Amino acid sequence: MCNRYKKLKEECGIDADFVKKGISFCYKNPSGGILLTGINPSIGSEDCYYQYQETTGNYWKRKKEQVTGTDQFLLNHTAYLDLFPYFESEQKKFISVLKPYPEFQAKVLEITLENIEEHIKPHLIIAANKESGFYWGYGKHTWFGYDLIKVRDDEKPLFLLGKEIQLFRINPENGFRKESDRIGQNKYAVSNIRGSYFIQYAMYNERHVRYKETRWLTPQLVKDIFVWAENQPINNPNIK
Repeated sequence: MCNRYKKLKEECGIDADFVKKGISFCYKNPSGGILLTGINPSIGSEDCYYQYQETTGNYWKRKKEQVTGTDQFLLNHTAYLDLFPYFESEQKKFISVLKPYPEFQAKVLEITLENIEEHIKPHLIIAANKESGFYWGYGKHTWFGYDLIKVRDDEKPLFLLGKEIQLFRINPENGFRKESDRIGQNKYAVSNIRGSYFIQYAMYNERHVRYKETRWLTPQLVKDIFVWAENQPINNPNIK
């Protein structure tokens, strides 16, 4: 998988800094748990292969504070991936550089989709970047083309009452929207993660707490949502 990402980068013909750098890839991700995602790695330039559980430093501090903390259950059940494993410190610049190259984006995302559908198979996805939701099918864009159905307030668990968490469910019937431009449609007619839950999120920092507290994730809240999601029909075959 890493070699395929590298080959696409080397053959893309795009004049950009990320082409001259390595890739960053999280390996040994657990299956059937929580998937935390970003768009692309911002720090580094050489090939970097790591495990989420072992990450350290300020780059990962905020992610862990809001998602896993030091909770061993969460650490053991959390996978991480960047949709594009290419280094660029300025995310807006990275998105701007890629915009004229939809075919390249689609080819990269096909590899990422394979990782999600065949290996990670999460029951809860946290798209921890406010710019990344449209790659999943959030809004009018297709790309992965997951059919994200907003969970109504009366369908949410009681512990989410009063919270402004953007919670969606991937359509339990087949998982995908019907758009003809969906990537991977020749390989995946039905999603392996249909029925899983999706949170559109932004990584807040301490200065946001006072006025965005209801949107703030904590490890305990993530754990509660995940355990609840795992026990919904489809995710748990014992529940009809």
